[in-house]
Formats: sequence, structure tokens, C-alpha cells
Amino acid sequence: MRQVAEIRRLFAGAVVTMLLACAAVALTPATPAHAAGSAYYVDCSAASNGTGTSASPWNSLAGPNATTFAPGDQLLFKRGTTCTGLLHPLGSGSAAGGSITMSAYGTGALPVIAGGGGTDAIYLYNQEYWEISDLEVTNTGAVKGANARRGVYVVLENFGTGDHYKISNLNIHDVNGDQSKEVNGSAGILFAVIGTTTPSAFNDVDIDGNTVANVSRSGINMGSTWLCRASIGCNNPAWTPWSGVVVQNNTVHDTDGDGIVVQMSQNALIDHNVVYNAAKTNSANAGIWAWDSDGTVIQYNEAYGTQKNTGNTDGQGFDVDYGQDGTIVQYNYSHDNAGGFILFCGCGGGSHLASNAVVRYNVSENDLLRAITMDGSQDSALYNNTIYIPSGSTANVLEVTGAWNDLTLANNIIYNLGSGGYVYTAGQPASNFAWRNNLFYGNHPASEPADPGKITADPLLASPGSGGTGIGSVAGYQLTASSPAIGAGVVVPNNGGKDYWGSAVPATCAPDIGADQYSSPSDATCLANENLGFEKGTTSGWSAWNSASVVNTGAHSGTYDARVGPSPASLEQYVPVAPRTTYRVSGWVKSAVAGEVMNVGVKNTGGLETVASSSGTSWTFVSADFTTGATNNTVRLYCYKSSGTGNGYCDDMAVTPVKNYAINGNFESGHTVPWRNGDFSLTSTAANGNAAGLANASLTSASLFQIVTGLTPNTTYRLTGSLASQTAGTTTALEAKLYNGSAVTSASTTSSTYSKQSTTFTTGAGVTSARIYCHLVSGSGDGYCDEVTLTQQ
Repeated sequence: MRQVAEIRRLFAGAVVTMLLACAAVALTPATPAHAAGSAYYVDCSAASNGTGTSASPWNSLAGPNATTFAPGDQLLFKRGTTCTGLLHPLGSGSAAGGSITMSAYGTGALPVIAGGGGTDAIYLYNQEYWEISDLEVTNTGAVKGANARRGVYVVLENFGTGDHYKISNLNIHDVNGDQSKEVNGSAGILFAVIGTTTPSAFNDVDIDGNTVANVSRSGINMGSTWLCRASIGCNNPAWTPWSGVVVQNNTVHDTDGDGIVVQMSQNALIDHNVVYNAAKTNSANAGIWAWDSDGTVIQYNEAYGTQKNTGNTDGQGFDVDYGQDGTIVQYNYSHDNAGGFILFCGCGGGSHLASNAVVRYNVSENDLLRAITMDGSQDSALYNNTIYIPSGSTANVLEVTGAWNDLTLANNIIYNLGSGGYVYTAGQPASNFAWRNNLFYGNHPASEPADPGKITADPLLASPGSGGTGIGSVAGYQLTASSPAIGAGVVVPNNGGKDYWGSAVPATCAPDIGADQYSSPSDATCLANENLGFEKGTTSGWSAWNSASVVNTGAHSGTYDARVGPSPASLEQYVPVAPRTTYRVSGWVKSAVAGEVMNVGVKNTGGLETVASSSGTSWTFVSADFTTGATNNTVRLYCYKSSGTGNGYCDDMAVTPVKNYAINGNFESGHTVPWRNGDFSLTSTAANGNAAGLANASLTSASLFQIVTGLTPNTTYRLTGSLASQTAGTTTALEAKLYNGSAVTSASTTSSTYSKQSTTFTTGAGVTSARIYCHLVSGSGDGYCDEVTLTQQ
């Protein structure tokens, strides 16, 4: 979505603009600060200027612009009046004294602040604790695009953290600025951080209940010069994320560019907004999206009518753009967007990426050109969506355009009555995508994926194709009682807990396919049926091999545990999992004879068998981490005693999803990003899937590394991988560095056969990152790394 050239600018123009604006304001002497908690009044229809009291209001913006307001003050504009020019009141509120409020008084229509074609209508500079509401804002110049124009512009320059901003119930329209989307570009509402000497960011920003219409270029946007990190391809000024950003209940329409964009934020929320008729000009734009942000949640929004004119490569309703990790797009309604429903855009090249995105429980109706666009993403998932493509449509279901992709698609209903199919690039074949338990109905193009859990029966939706305007208009996409989608999905961990309509989604039982969870299975019953703690008092759910039984003496917890032995003996069962997902297998074990090994593990994972062991005579917790393959919806869990004369015991077995901090650890994107250091090599000699990382003996670096962020100080992590050497005797290692000063920890192999290796480390005080390496230590030939996981212990 954004271009590399745009990122590398230092936005000198923005700084010049701010200096000029400050100089202009300085020409009017500021009045002394007044007592906190005062109310000031403006009536721009008054015949003469007053002192700002209710009985003697100011009659222009000169009074507010010359006043330094104090915490708890109110600046009130008379309804039914229009004030022309730049509104730039001075001062800040405070946490103790309260915010400064800018709003309306009287009865009638909202008061109008008409910028008159200047740069801004409402402008705050290095100020905080402001709440602005109940105003109409315009900024129309004689010539569209003659300069940057904004409705509301809030700026911090070398300020540090600015706290508490609420922009609510504004009617912003007819802002005819230029087409720049930078920190000094054009928008209805724009928050921006500029400067390069003091890291600065906003905290507690609530943009709520506004209408933004007929603006050039963006509806609601954000920008910062403090934006750089590896995932967007630059290093300075360093990424300084905003916090507490909420954009909710807004209606944005008829924008030349994007509708709503959140940038440079952590854990932002974009909620219950409506964006339509966005992207009316000829550049890359979409309806609702985020950029250079982590943990963004985009939910309960409606995007429709997004345009895709010449020069716009996007045009989707929603977008997971690059420079992001952990974006969630859920419970949204997308329809009639010219560029499609959803864009995954790890599209910056180099080290740029979008990772760990989740798109779930959304409804898409009649989105055009392509429902899903893959232009680069890693370790991401699209599940339990309902996508309806009507008869006569030529839209592709999936269109791949990017250099690397790693996407799991599970439990979706693809109701395709059109003629489009699934389009891949030469370097991004269908095998890069993990399809599992999706329902494909209607036309079946030759390119339709070979999903191992595919259903092709009519999903028996209530009234497909009947969606209207509004997120509540899609009841036609709910399942009916006889639907083959009921109970036919694969279990996806951390699934959000509810469907599009708010019904509970099971965590242990198999869910329904699509955006509607029609059935109500009992997780407690499903978990009990797995009998992982053996509390049924029998081996129910398990397959016993040789001498294995359930006993009621000395259990780790509860009444019962499993006894296996004398060796060899085991208990095994299949447990549900999702494809390309990291899990921890764990259990409690002990041996009757000291030194005899008891094992808890999993096999049939799509990769190497994973095992954790102990040889003690008292209960010991053991665990190991693994990542499932592209076609898995179960793994084989076991309790196993391989040798010795005595019995062994297992209890409280589990297969639990865990966060993998290593990105692209399976290399299934067909690329090494974000692994780097000049050794961008892959091998098809893989432990899991189609590709593995290659530490190339012919290159001087002989390593791949990535910087892992988001770690917790003073916390232990386990680094695990499947390692092998091309030539036996060559040492290939998995290493972690810089997690605590200069310490290094590693695990290695000299075998030409893949084996699981792991090592642990503990982060130091204040340390939130580490470097992890696949490293060729010594010998001849290449080194191979696959199934790399980094998990908190």
C-alpha cells in the first residue's frame, strides 16, 4: 500500500509547515491563562466582539486563537453560526485538572468552523488533554489540490508523549486538499507526529461518532516520522508506537483516498465504523486498514463501494498491510468493493512483511475482481468467513500477486456462483497455501484447491445473496438446521470465542464452517471425551499397545493415571489441531525404576516426531513444542515407555497452542523473510512441508538470523528447531544472542538426518528482543534448519 520512497523521507515539508503556522499564531499576543474551569463563548454572528463570556461572546476566531486555555476550561460555539478561518486555541488540559472541551452551546444546527481553503480548519500543536465535539467542519479552497488541507489536524513535534484526545460527533465535509497522505497531507481528521530529535507518540486517542465526507485525500488518517523498523525497511527515526488508539462509530464516505487508516500503533481498535465510496482517485487505496502497527483489531465495520480506478492496485474493503504483526480482522461486512474483500500486503519488498494476521468470522458479498488478494503475508490465517460470489461475477476467489505468502485457509464457506477461480504466481504455487475443511459450493474451477477436508455440498444458507446495507443485514448467511457445515470444521486455537452474530464458538469441539456457529456443542463434554487426565477410569479414547492400563493409585491429580509397562508399551490417541499452528505437547510422568525413561510426545504432525522425557521416580512435568503441517487437523498423542524393567506412569496430558515468536519458522512462504544477513537461501530438503532454511557453505556469513521482538523481560524462552547437515560431521546450530548482554546459547547437530534440537534462555531486565540464528558452525556442506519455534516457558 505504501511505497518505500515515501517511508524514507524525513518529511521536511511538514516541519516547515509547522514553523510557518507557529509564526503566524505568534503575531497575535496570547492572553494570560485564566482560572481553570472557565467557560468561553463564541458567536460569530454577533455584531460586535466581546470578551468571551456568555453575555459578551467573541465574534471571531481571533479571541480563541489568542487565549491560553487551562485544564477544565470549555470553549463553546453558538449553534446555527459559522466562523471562518483557522481555529488554533492554545493551552493544554491535564490529568489532574481535566481536559479542555471544545463544543457547542444553544439550540439549532451544529456550529460551523469553515477553514476557507487554508491548511487547517481546527489545529492543535504540542497540546494534550483536549476533547472536541459537536461541530461542523469544512475547508474548501477555490482550487482543489492547490495545497494540503485538513479538517482537524493534531500535531506533536519533538514533544514526547501527548495524552488524551477525544474527537467526537463532528460533521466534517468538503475538504478539497491535495493527494498527499504523509504527516502533512490532506485528510478530514489527521493525527501526526513530526520532528526527529525527541521520540514522540500519542496516547489515549478516541475518534468516535464522526461523519467525514467528500474529502481529499484520506477520511481519518495518522502519520509519524518516528516510524522506522525492519518490517518497513528503515531504521531511523526508530519506531515509537502510539497507544490507546480507538477509532469507532464513524461514517466515512466519498474520499479520494483511504477511508480509515491507523498507523504506528500498538493494540489499536477500529470498531463499528462504516466506510463507503472510498478511493475515488487513481492511487493505491482501500477502505479500512492499518500500517506499521501491531495487534490492531478491526471489527464490526462495514466497507462497501470502494473504487478501483486506473492506478489503484488495491480497492479492497479491508487490508492487512505490511509492517504489522498480529492484526485481527473480525466480524466485518464487506460488499460491492471493486478491488475485493481483503488484501494481505507484505508488499514492501526486502525485509518488509505482514505476519501473524487473522481474518475470521467476516461476511463478504459481491466483492469484485478478487475476494482475497495475497500480496505477501507470513504465518497468517483466514478462517470461518462466508464469501458469496453471485452468478455473472468474474471475481477470483483467491489471487496471488506477491513475492512470498504463507496462509492457512480453514472452515470458510466459498459460495461461488461466478466464473472466477484461484490464480497463483509462478513463484507462489498452491502448495504454499494450507486449505483445510472449507466448503466449496457452486462452480468448481479446475484451480479449486485440493483441500483434504473439502465439502462441496450446498451449505443450505438461509438466504444467500440477500445482504443489504448495514452489518445487521446479513442474516441470509446463517446456517439452517440441515447444513452439512454444522460440526464439520477443524478446531482453530484462540478463535475469538464467538461468531459474526455473537454466538459462542467452541474451543475444543469441532466448530461449524462459515461465519455462523449454528450448533452449540459442549466443550466440557468434548474435552472429557478426550480423557487426557484418565479420569474416566478407563482407557476410553486411547489405543493401548502391549501392557497399558488406567490405575487409581498415586495419580498426579484427580483419581486416575495411566500405567504403561513393562516396556515396550504405550497409550495413543488422535487429538484435534489446526494446520500450520504451533503447539506444546505436555504431561506429567514418573518411572517406578530410577533411570528408566518415560516419554510424552506427538507424531503424525506433518513434521518430525516431538518428544519430551524424564527418568525420575516422582511426578515431573515435561513438554516440547512443535508446528503442524499444511494438511493436519489431528496429531497422534502418546505416553510411551520404550525400555527398562519397571512400569512408567503418565497423567494430565495436553496439546496446547502457544505463541511462536519466530516468524516464518517453517519457511513455507517460499522465502527467508524476515530471516536475513545476506544468506537468502532455501532448500527443498525439509523436515516439514516444502522448504527449509539453508545456511550456505559457499557464503561467508553461513547463517540466517532474525530479530525477535515483543519478548518479556526476566522471562525464560525455549528455542527449538529441526536441524540437519548436508555432510555428516558438519555442525549446524540454532542459536540465540543478545537476549541478556552478550550471552549466547545454542543447540546443534552433526547428523545428515533431521533431528529436533532445543535450547533455553532467560531475557535480562528491560530486554524485549533477541536474535535467533540458523548457523553453520564448522565443516563442509550446507546446514539445514526447519520447524523453528521460539516460545515462552
